[in-house]
Amino acid sequence: MPAHNQIKTYPLTHSNGDSIDFAIKSTGDIFDAMVDNPDMQDHPHRHAYYTLILIEEALSGVHIIDFKEYNFEGAAVHFVHPGQVHQFISKTRPKGSVLNFSRTFLMQNGISEDLIERVYLFNSYGDSPPLPIDSMQLSVLKDIIEQMQEYQNGTNYYRYDALGALLKLFLINICGACSLSPHNMQHETGSNRLIRNFRQQLEKDYQVNHKVQYYAQALSVSSDYLNRFIKSKTGKSAKELIQDKLLLESKRLLLFSDLSSKELAFELGFEEPSNFNAFFKKLSGRSPIAFRQSLRS
Repeated sequence: MPAHNQIKTYPLTHSNGDSIDFAIKSTGDIFDAMVDNPDMQDHPHRHAYYTLILIEEALSGVHIIDFKEYNFEGAAVHFVHPGQVHQFISKTRPKGSVLNFSRTFLMQNGISEDLIERVYLFNSYGDSPPLPIDSMQLSVLKDIIEQMQEYQNGTNYYRYDALGALLKLFLINICGACSLSPHNMQHETGSNRLIRNFRQQLEKDYQVNHKVQYYAQALSVSSDYLNRFIKSKTGKSAKELIQDKLLLESKRLLLFSDLSSKELAFELGFEEPSNFNAFFKKLSGRSPIAFRQSLRS
């Protein structure tokens, strides 16, 4: 793994450097470009935009997302959210497509981020396994992508609107196909909204407060109820999800910054550096410094 100062966060741009909000590419074309130009070999990096990767068949390789490895076991959709660290490693030419789009594109086309977020609503932080799809689902998604490519390469005055409509259709089909959790098949309910609101509150305040009671009060429920309910839906309590979030953000900071353990502790809202060190070692099995050294060796 390259040193942290070589790990980049990429904006969404055209080949000429101009900023764009949507792009679709062939995984095969990307692979060919990397073979022809070793400097383009994929290294751990992150995006300032969403990426969906449709893989049409099993591959020899691995997709690493937020320090977890996922094999290419068959047709699947891989999700990479803005800010996630990922690396796509394939030993053979992959057959599929890559969709890149910004939050601005979603907003301008009236697409709710919930269509993406609900896929992993019941997963732990940093747990982003690919969504396996069957042959019928693959056929539908490929057809949508073909239409996207036609509009992207065409001159239709409303092609931008068409791309937005097709992306929304693509996401709707993904949500319908979602089998990562039986709960994901449920319609939006009050209970689902509680999980969603908890995650949103945690995303906003994880650096400020690590207590379940704080989030329970913000959501107008008791701490005991929030812990039990979250665990009944996700397999982990609210406290464990808070810890998962803190651990993931700790790892990202250790990878992308030169902050000391003391500075990291205060950045993440720990009162004492010793508390942060003990927390990190308990959950990861290594000290923060040992973890950082393992990434840079």
